[in-house]
Amino acid sequence: MSRSVLLIDKEALFHNVRSLYQFSGKPIIAVVKSDAYGVGVKYIASLLESLREVEFLAVACVEEGIELRKLGVKKPILILGGVLKGEGKALVDYKLTPVISHREHLRAVEGLKVPLHLKFDTGMGRLGFLDEFVEDPRVEGLLTHLSSPADEEFSKRQIEVFKKILERYKGIKYVHLESSAGLIYRVPFATHIRVGLALYGEKPLPNYPIELKPVLTLRARLISVKNLPKGHPISYSRSYILERDTLVGVVAFGYADGLMKSLSNRGVLYYQGKPVKILGNITMDMTIVDLGGTQPKVGDWVDIVCQRQSFTDLAKLAGTIPYELMCNLSKRIKRRVL
Repeated sequence: MSRSVLLIDKEALFHNVRSLYQFSGKPIIAVVKSDAYGVGVKYIASLLESLREVEFLAVACVEEGIELRKLGVKKPILILGGVLKGEGKALVDYKLTPVISHREHLRAVEGLKVPLHLKFDTGMGRLGFLDEFVEDPRVEGLLTHLSSPADEEFSKRQIEVFKKILERYKGIKYVHLESSAGLIYRVPFATHIRVGLALYGEKPLPNYPIELKPVLTLRARLISVKNLPKGHPISYSRSYILERDTLVGVVAFGYADGLMKSLSNRGVLYYQGKPVKILGNITMDMTIVDLGGTQPKVGDWVDIVCQRQSFTDLAKLAGTIPYELMCNLSKRIKRRVL
């Protein structure tokens, strides 16, 4: 019996892909790096590959690309994090397309018959060439990365810089820079959108113009329910003292599973649709909640992420971003496609 489970709503995922495609009018490069943002790439990859709107899958490194091929993925796979010396043979063997961001990456693929995408740094300050011209007949794609999509002025400046770079290249088949948040700019010269977070129904910006459905439900079981008296301390360091007699529950989910300790004494979970406050410090494997006003039983499910609370909601409260919460989801959480 699973103590925690991440439910993946296939129809909601398909809805989001189609909504993103319809809004942009462009095929999708679906980013599934870091185990599909912690969701589970072995569950997500085959679902995305079945959709005509998805043309590429993208990962961070060669190892992740190989994993996709071993899972049976046939569509093109983009390696966003470049290629290092010694990785070239795997690109050929597994038909992977590297993103070239540095002259050393070019040296790593010297003499290999592989398609290339070139990345340019227009303001991210991370990977990418600046204004140098890279001449290579294998280049079929150009990309850049918007660092601050919520900043309209800076994003438009990046788009203009990239447009000028693109004008120097001929015969480019793939042009991509619009992320989940960045696609609001509807860049006319881009051929594809490169999205990850929005696939799962997490809105990357307030007032997001695309209708997304929640894909993920994260829940864990109650492993203890008991009444404790007023004045009783709760959890490590006694950071919470009960202000009244309280029915408390212990949820089999802690920071080892991905529930950040910064949510201690701040966050809420949901039991039967009702918010239940987190009491005391979240521990490695367990979280204590106030179950007053409910009639719980050991073994019942408590929702961590659900229709009422997204990863984005939790991230705001925890002082982080939804990507971090999702990528920290433990391997011991059972994944299940609905």
